Amino acid sequence: MRKLKHAMTGILLLCTGMLGCDDFLTVDIPDQLLKKDYWKSRDQLDAALNGVYVGLGSCITRYIRWGDFRSHLYTENGNTADADRRLIRHDIVTTNSNADWSQSYMGINYANSFLANAEEVLKHDFSVTPEEVTSMKGEVYALRALHYFYLVRAFQDVPVWKEPYESDAQPTTAPALPMDEVLDFIEEDLKIALRDAPEEFVSPEEHYGRITKNAVKALWADVKLWRGGDDNYRSCIALCEELEEVYTNRMVDAESWFSIFSVGNSGESIFEYQYLDSRYSSNALFTLFYNTDPNYIGYVLDVRKAYPSRGNFITTDTVRMQRTIGAHHLYGVLFPYIMKQLAISAENAVYVMRDGEGRAKLNFIFYRFREVLLMKAEALAMLEEYEEALKPVNTIRRATGLPEAIPAEFGSGELFLDKLICERTAELGYEGKQWFTLVRIALNSGYHTLLVDRIASTSMDINELVLKGRLTDPRGWFLPYYRDEVQNRNRELKQKEFYKSKEA
Repeated sequence: MRKLKHAMTGILLLCTGMLGCDDFLTVDIPDQLLKKDYWKSRDQLDAALNGVYVGLGSCITRYIRWGDFRSHLYTENGNTADADRRLIRHDIVTTNSNADWSQSYMGINYANSFLANAEEVLKHDFSVTPEEVTSMKGEVYALRALHYFYLVRAFQDVPVWKEPYESDAQPTTAPALPMDEVLDFIEEDLKIALRDAPEEFVSPEEHYGRITKNAVKALWADVKLWRGGDDNYRSCIALCEELEEVYTNRMVDAESWFSIFSVGNSGESIFEYQYLDSRYSSNALFTLFYNTDPNYIGYVLDVRKAYPSRGNFITTDTVRMQRTIGAHHLYGVLFPYIMKQLAISAENAVYVMRDGEGRAKLNFIFYRFREVLLMKAEALAMLEEYEEALKPVNTIRRATGLPEAIPAEFGSGELFLDKLICERTAELGYEGKQWFTLVRIALNSGYHTLLVDRIASTSMDINELVLKGRLTDPRGWFLPYYRDEVQNRNRELKQKEFYKSKEA
């Protein structure tokens, strides 16, 4: 664990990317800020809260890599960095920089600092009310839970830090806790967050870009789905149904589907990270998906990979599939792009790419209503209530202008789950969720072939048998601990047995 000396200085120096400099409260920050010099005013409290959000924003491209790059949606090209290439190939060693979680724990430390110190402001600035501080802390509990949820899905067992690092006298090492214990801790945070987080905000940027009770419910439903088991599936369904009561009548029509991404903050959105800064450098998302940049991932996807590898490619979906991936001329060459993340419009499959300012304002969606419906469908399927599970799927299909699915088409068991993965891919592809989905369904259902066969049979870069060999052991579905973390930062952290032979 990296030492985080003068942690609050770090929080405030991060306050440059979420809403733009003009929207942040400016506070004079000394280079060697100490705790006794801070937590004195509303300005400092607001800036610290913004810092917690920006701490999340700084992790987004890493979280996309963790949640997506090992799925069947990605391949490599000549520009792909070696760390990303080996992630895509499932040829992962302990020195792969994608296994470096330090940014996540820095974000967690910012959250811990806020939770430990926010009430100090009440002693100095009487314009701040206890209710305001409680509400803000509710947001931060959820943000901390979100960081830890990404960590357990990527690494399985991870250390848990509940207190901020504010002194060199504090311990900087801790062993990894079993995933179930970490998930228990996450749910404890979410219980507080659901009680204390605000119902809503007035401005769209805050309403969709800050934690509300609805965002907590979406995250908690996701946690329940990941944990599996009948009780957790029932809890997931209950949370999803609470969200259905709010969002069912807010779904956009088929012609407006692209606006969920190109404009952002649609009525279906539950929580998305807001990039409103006019500076291009504040937002790495566009560059991540702009596959001609030599510094970032290159990928090409045949849309048929969204559907089962067995059988013919048959779909009437001309909304999501054709607007997720498109082609664009650059320097006289036609390149494939992830248009849902890159284009500002997609009329008749003619894409208008974002300009410099538009690239800076590309939001990242953590949760939106259609994913909630797909979570409910998965939970019902895991309970073997297949006809009920089709209902939320068909809610999405109707909104997309697609014919409704029928039970005979979807079947049951492994076939149903295979079809459900296809539905998730069509709707949520390239939103940082696909690998986590495959791992969750394979582990909870026991149908490991849903992951192994799908990835191995669609790879364009590596022999199918070799890739199957790398995917056979579920221990390899989780990342190793970064070697520098084990050897230098946290001596209590022991490398996983599966990766002890993968040091080079």
